Amino acid sequence: MQLMLGGSLRVALKNPDQLELLRWEERGKQVAADVAEALAFLYSRNVMHNDLKLGVRATDKHGQVVLLKLKESAVLLPVYIGEFECTSLVKEINKKPTPRPLTHDLMKTMLETLGFRVTMVRITALVGNTYHARVHLARGRRQRLGEAAEASMPAEVDIDARPSDAVNLAVRFGATIYVNREVGAKMGHPVHAFVESGSAGGGSNGSGAGEQHAEVVRSCREEIMAYSDPTIMHKLQLQLAIAEERFEDATALRDAIDKILASDRALSLVVAMETAIEDGRFEEASRLRDEFKALRKAQQLSSSEISDLS
Repeated sequence: MQLMLGGSLRVALKNPDQLELLRWEERGKQVAADVAEALAFLYSRNVMHNDLKLGVRATDKHGQVVLLKLKESAVLLPVYIGEFECTSLVKEINKKPTPRPLTHDLMKTMLETLGFRVTMVRITALVGNTYHARVHLARGRRQRLGEAAEASMPAEVDIDARPSDAVNLAVRFGATIYVNREVGAKMGHPVHAFVESGSAGGGSNGSGAGEQHAEVVRSCREEIMAYSDPTIMHKLQLQLAIAEERFEDATALRDAIDKILASDRALSLVVAMETAIEDGRFEEASRLRDEFKALRKAQQLSSSEISDLS
């Protein structure tokens, strides 16, 4: 990414001396054109320019999940994280001090000491059932390093990261979080899917009808995340073949995935579960979840019996 001298537009707007230079007749027109060009670039890379609003659910009922809400929309992107990452995030959101620095606090201090700051976080891809993210770092004023260190370090870099760590850093630096448009479209859910509601049919012991939508989504996601997708390498190779325009290889890989899908009942249930959740068919999703759990239990018992015989 090219270094743009002069600081950020936000800083310029707060500086009376620079603000005078940003008059429409002076440089305002060029700034507006540059912003439009930047947004066009983001869209060309399938990045939404709408940043995400952060919410956290860390209850026993819903599990540890970060809910990223697309601004000016009714869509939530759930990101399930570990207990430690959730504790660290909630601590920072609530501004609760700790006797000793946690890992993400240490990461922030180290970056600041080296003269870097987190400028934004991007959730870039979904590989299997795992989100991938990039953390963008920009160089700021450096007080402790000499000229040689200053010259050897790039002005701006972006690095691979787990979304749980990336979001923790974004909150600590006040950085904006973005999401890939395709990931948002596939994994986003309507807000009502995570809102407590007392409208579910009472007295029903069956799946789906007596469950909250959020509970159905959470339990289905847990089952999907615990499942080892036998087509994961095929899917990665398929994406690579398409990117490299090896369309014959891509066709063969797609056929191989379809063949596995047709013969693997557990995988077909996983795909059907994901589709039902995306479409908001929560009762169907809970039924598929229960069938999937029963199938997996039967497979485990069968494997155990075979192991005992051998």
